[in-house]
Amino acid sequence: MSLRALARGSALYTLGTFLPRFGALLLLPVYTMTLGPAAFGVVSLMLSVSTLLSIVYRLGLDGALLRLHFDLSPEARPRLYATLTAITVGVAIGGSVLLGLALAPFFSRLFTGISFLPFGVLTLAITSTTALQYVPTVFYRATERPGRFLAYSGGIMVAAIVASIVFLVIFKLGPVGALLGQLVGGIIGLVIGAAVLLRLRPLRLERGLARSGLAFGLPLVPHSISGWILNVSDRWLLGLLLGLGIAQTQAAIGVYSLGYQLAQTVSLIALSFNAAWGPFFYARGESRAGPALLREMTTVVAALLGALAVGLAVAGPEIIRVIAPPSWGVARDQAADVLRVVALASFIYSIYFMVSSVVFLTRRTALLPLLTVSAGAANVALNLLLIPRIGIMGAAWSTVVGYTILAVGTAIYAARGYPLRLDLARLGILATAGIGVGWLTRTLLPAEPGIGVLAVHVVAIGAFAVLAWLLLRAPVSRLRKLVAATSPPPDVAAVLG
Repeated sequence: MSLRALARGSALYTLGTFLPRFGALLLLPVYTMTLGPAAFGVVSLMLSVSTLLSIVYRLGLDGALLRLHFDLSPEARPRLYATLTAITVGVAIGGSVLLGLALAPFFSRLFTGISFLPFGVLTLAITSTTALQYVPTVFYRATERPGRFLAYSGGIMVAAIVASIVFLVIFKLGPVGALLGQLVGGIIGLVIGAAVLLRLRPLRLERGLARSGLAFGLPLVPHSISGWILNVSDRWLLGLLLGLGIAQTQAAIGVYSLGYQLAQTVSLIALSFNAAWGPFFYARGESRAGPALLREMTTVVAALLGALAVGLAVAGPEIIRVIAPPSWGVARDQAADVLRVVALASFIYSIYFMVSSVVFLTRRTALLPLLTVSAGAANVALNLLLIPRIGIMGAAWSTVVGYTILAVGTAIYAARGYPLRLDLARLGILATAGIGVGWLTRTLLPAEPGIGVLAVHVVAIGAFAVLAWLLLRAPVSRLRKLVAATSPPPDVAAVLG
């Protein structure tokens, strides 16, 4: 596989696996134009709760289904799909009923003045429909049907976007309309998933397959929950710790969510690249050139994503003003500050993906959940400490520290079983220059954007891009030679390409 093929594979993974996240980004202008900061905060908080509940409802069976699919004969696979789907349906229905009964009386105290009717009910309904989306996605991936996989993900995204626009722009339903739009996407995915499942025969349940699925999946749940804590829990903690009035708290969550979601563009691209980088590295990582390949590719990825992070951080005020209307007022400046800090966190997260590929290559994944749990615990502890003192920026800086702990801890652990030799000099220059550019443009320029400020921002971004290009010339040259020298055998190349 050439570097061009790797880039092409990364783009395909982006389209298929991360279309829902792109859909969320595409909806941001719709949300900001139709919702104020407080209403947007309600939507963001409810969707973050739905994300957590989806992890719990699935019990790790999404990972188990993909793995066990290849352990069974074609005749036995329909029973596997039927069994694991039945477990998820039971958990989704039972869990939603029990949670609804248990949380309804004090839901508004737990979630910042948000009423259980309709918001809690909609959140549980969204969770129940999206929890089952793993079944058709796993089926299409396992049976090598990328076209249908893309169509499925794209169909859900388009349905959610169209429904959200209808409910928000035409019917003007506010945050309820935003959640209804997500529910429509979930229902569409559920219907397609049911159609896929019903075409499999024979659809029988087996206790043995249930035990195998749960034995494989349940250990994955703490790792996934820790990832949720690192990525999403801060919205809920803001609601509990800010100590403001209900409307002010919801507005603060909305401001934070806007900056955070824009900054996550960096980690989104890192995730999509990692999906293609994994098999690319696994085919070459154990060769003599493997450590050098990882070293140069990490430098290249860090430079490219660093340039994106700097661009988002420096141009944050202009980006926010394009997306959020003047009615958001000073909230736009606050969201730009969050964007700057979380862009740094997302850049650090991208480095974690590179070093974690070593852990998967060497099959030393037993302690990886412990690293994630430790980083998540540190993130929560810092949120508890900083949010009451510096508000939403405390949550942003806690994210930076959490991702740093995860990246550094994973790198140290990976180095114990693999010759990890990163280009620390170039990485240090990139990090220092990026932080410096972001700090200087934040502190030395007027807060109110204008033509002069925009010009300085463009020059600053361009200067960092030139620096990144100069630093990349030698690593890219070496990387081309390494890829050519470590080409896998024809049969492996055919699979990868």
